[in-house]
Amino acid sequence: MEVLEFISHIIKEPGPYQPILAVIKGFRNGAVYGAKIRAPHALVMTFLFKTGSLRSKIWSILEATIQHSRNLAFFVTIYKTITKLLHFLAGEKEKRHSFVAAFIGGYLVFGENNRINQQNN
Repeated sequence: MEVLEFISHIIKEPGPYQPILAVIKGFRNGAVYGAKIRAPHALVMTFLFKTGSLRSKIWSILEATIQHSRNLAFFVTIYKTITKLLHFLAGEKEKRHSFVAAFIGGYLVFGENNRINQQNN
């Protein structure tokens, strides 16, 4: 029960844990948003333009949704981690921190050549 109380306390009073909680929350929100956006899009596009069995169409929808959700979750995690780290190192927030974090995150996550990244880029 002590662990649950500790977690509850951290959530209510984040204090020094706020940057870590922001990264975790960003990962979760990126994954959820990626799934919410890609699933309906993949569903419509697959049934409009793809040929094959129902099983292959459903598998294609799941693959696209998982890939997009994972990409956004990793991008947000990288972005938030780098911005929090730069803020900590510099002592204050600067606009260029966002640019650097987005550039690095975009390169690492969206640099791979696949269907989902081609559409996003």
